[in-house]
Amino acid sequence: MQVHTIHEIDCAVDRIDPVVVEAFLDTALDDDPMLADSVCAMADAMSAELHPRGVYKLFNPAICTLPPKYTEPAIKLVGTLAVLHGQDAYERMSEAEHTAMVVSTVGSDEEIAALRERLVRNDLDALLFDACLEALTSLAADKLAAAVADDAHERGLHRGSTLECGTGDFPLFMNKTLSFFVQTEKLLGLTADEDGTPSDRWSTWGVIGLYNETQKKRRGCAYCHNVRTCTIRKIGMTCHGRRTKKKAKAPKPAQEAQD
Repeated sequence: MQVHTIHEIDCAVDRIDPVVVEAFLDTALDDDPMLADSVCAMADAMSAELHPRGVYKLFNPAICTLPPKYTEPAIKLVGTLAVLHGQDAYERMSEAEHTAMVVSTVGSDEEIAALRERLVRNDLDALLFDACLEALTSLAADKLAAAVADDAHERGLHRGSTLECGTGDFPLFMNKTLSFFVQTEKLLGLTADEDGTPSDRWSTWGVIGLYNETQKKRRGCAYCHNVRTCTIRKIGMTCHGRRTKKKAKAPKPAQEAQD
């Protein structure tokens, strides 16, 4: 497996566990046995008809350190024009050996609409259908993350958690970047608007860091290999977006001051 290869992953789920569906409902299944049976029937029908898929691609991350353009924390993906913005992405990817762009989907809008038409007959069905879709979306994303973990282990690395676009300060418009670099329209039938809104609600977009197993989490300029040449420090900033503290000058000895 090489960096810059787009990997297509079968994220099919044989069975949606009702406990997972329960997480997206406002009521506990133990309180209503009939509801539990309905969830199982809906979940089984949907897992049989929908075929989740995903793609991922690895990049080498590098810290952006060239002001005035990069005065806020950002990560550049080497060999591309892609830049990951936000403190959350910076904190995760500045320590990563590789960055994986990941996108997964449970099916096309047309497939889901046709299935909804066939399975939903009342308000309860509609509620269960959406809860099962949420559960399936989560499980598909987990399957894709597991594939990234396997890739990481083959490289002697370990996988971090998924940072989804639109969470924290990792902007939603990054979906547009992911769409381009992992060819979501060609491989998954997914697109993203200019503001990052995906064409499919039931999809997961984000990045995952791959880390050295022996790497210790150390932060701060003292541990950065660019500390001597960092251009951001030269203008009194750090790549965390904070101003550096200037050392106070030592007071002159009393005798020297009197002279």
